[in-house]
Amino acid sequence: MEGIKIFSDSTCDLPIEEVNRMNIGIIPLTINFGEEVYKEGIDITTKEILETVKKTGELPKTASPSPAEFYAAFEPYVEKGDTIIYIGLSSKLSSTVANAMIAKNMFDNNENIHIIDSLNLCGAIGGLVRNTYNLLEEGRSVEDTIAEIEKVLHHYKLFFTMDKLDYLYKGGRCSGMQFILGSTFGVKPIIEMTTEGLNVWKKTRGKKKAIEMMLEEAERDKDRIYNDEIHVAAITGSEKELEGIKEQLTKRTGITKFHEYSVGCTIASHCGDGTVGFGYFLKEN
Repeated sequence: MEGIKIFSDSTCDLPIEEVNRMNIGIIPLTINFGEEVYKEGIDITTKEILETVKKTGELPKTASPSPAEFYAAFEPYVEKGDTIIYIGLSSKLSSTVANAMIAKNMFDNNENIHIIDSLNLCGAIGGLVRNTYNLLEEGRSVEDTIAEIEKVLHHYKLFFTMDKLDYLYKGGRCSGMQFILGSTFGVKPIIEMTTEGLNVWKKTRGKKKAIEMMLEEAERDKDRIYNDEIHVAAITGSEKELEGIKEQLTKRTGITKFHEYSVGCTIASHCGDGTVGFGYFLKEN
């Protein structure tokens, strides 16, 4: 795979061991608490974000890497004549991919810079990065690899839920009435990520029931799950709950191959404590 550099951003949530093994370039998003500015995964951790929110009651703001930051990351590889493949956070959620494209267009010789909009987040991006690396390692051409990745990224199911709606409410992502229902009666939304952005898939009473509905959907999809693997993710402190979800997924789908992610700072800033979820690519019908 000499002469090819794969990049992603910090929302891919890949474990550092995998990042190092595949030699992935990670371009961090920015987390802002008032006047304090941090680089995700470098200057601040998810645990520190949750602790600061509990202490101050204020949510951080997140910001995409600037075109200048992308340019600086790409430049050494462009100068060497390497091919660059960047897979970034959904354009429906962030300007990250748009800024990467601006950076690409700042180079005179940019035909070997490929910007892929994941149309997703978290484990889905991590999965696309991993699949890209594996396909190239198998000897597939850059063109064939990108065509395969751009095909499968449109067929991903991701569901997650959380303990409380505080973060969604403070961030303007749920209404006052939804917040009251959630706080008073334990009504939990199940959030799904689609190619059009984040949506409320279903609502139910209690987190346990929400997880059950997610598991039932995976069971319905069991014969269509791509590569017989599922991406599972939990925020710091919810690891035990995630183990139970994995056990149930294996029981209901027969799948034993899991890629685990710890929910990073950007997603934690919007969802908060107790966030758990899973996702998988689907085979084409």
